[in-house]
Amino acid sequence: MATQPDSRVYRSVSRARIADRLQVPQAWLKAAKQQFPVVWPAYYFHLIKDQDDPIAKMGKPDPEEWRSHANDLTDPVGDHAKRVLDFIVRKHMDRIIVLVTKRCHFYCRFCFRRDEPPTGPMTPDQWDQLVRYVQANPEIKEVILSGGDPLTLSDSELNRIASRLRDETAIARWRIHTRAPVHYPQRVTKQLVLALDVGLPLRVVTHFNHDQELTHESRRISALFQEAGTPLLNQAVLLKGVNDTVVDQAQLWFQLSKLGVEGHYLHHPDRVAGNDRFRVTIERGMQIYDGLRAECSQAPPYVIDLPDGKGKVPVMDLDDLGEGWYGYQHPGGDVSRFRDIV
Repeated sequence: MATQPDSRVYRSVSRARIADRLQVPQAWLKAAKQQFPVVWPAYYFHLIKDQDDPIAKMGKPDPEEWRSHANDLTDPVGDHAKRVLDFIVRKHMDRIIVLVTKRCHFYCRFCFRRDEPPTGPMTPDQWDQLVRYVQANPEIKEVILSGGDPLTLSDSELNRIASRLRDETAIARWRIHTRAPVHYPQRVTKQLVLALDVGLPLRVVTHFNHDQELTHESRRISALFQEAGTPLLNQAVLLKGVNDTVVDQAQLWFQLSKLGVEGHYLHHPDRVAGNDRFRVTIERGMQIYDGLRAECSQAPPYVIDLPDGKGKVPVMDLDDLGEGWYGYQHPGGDVSRFRDIV
């Protein structure tokens, strides 16, 4: 069993090649890197067809990233407000999100955690704190590994924490959210899948945003998880200029279904500083989703992660309060209100 990911996992295409292929000044790359890393794994870089295609747009730095906008939110999904520890987000009674690392193989320019430095992984002491926290809160039934990307950790690290969760806590299942199958599919090997199989039910949620990201490697990865009996799901973000048409969305979810990848969520974009150019209005999102449901039976739920930290809710169930304001009444009676400004 491999104890570390392939060393190429962090390999970036040179700044000169990135600037040339994306047709941006190297000064932009340097400036952007001060705010949020610019890293292109060779595999993903070679999927670019031209400097304005969907893949290029998701990774192309732009001066708009380091300009503030009046509609930016400092905590767009209530993530910081719901941290019980620096690395644990708890929005629901029965599950927690664990930020096992802040590092990724590729840094999406629309990322809602782009304000956090790419540090990690968690220390042994932090893993101990996690186990103790779950033990002290037996109502927690699911642990979700997120980040950053959990698959920047080694096979042995992932196996170790999964084994500890199985042996030392009362959780019923665990989950990994990763974009490695999209950006660096070489990371997903049979050895990794075996390391994740510790007898504790697992779901893997990946993050394809456009069918241009689907390749023979996607088929290989889907087959690996299917053979292991591990459900592979996908969540995507609705992004202006990338996948904000009915055709783009229908093609993405149809092709994923052919691979045996189940739709998990289509996310409304979060209003984090730096991603203004990717945002669509809720009204526009609803129009696209209506069209998607008419075209594609595989359409996943369209959700928004509420700015007040109360979690994801269906966009189509929002109440239009007028003048850009929306509300949502939760099952317990609480009401969330926010303004959609794009």
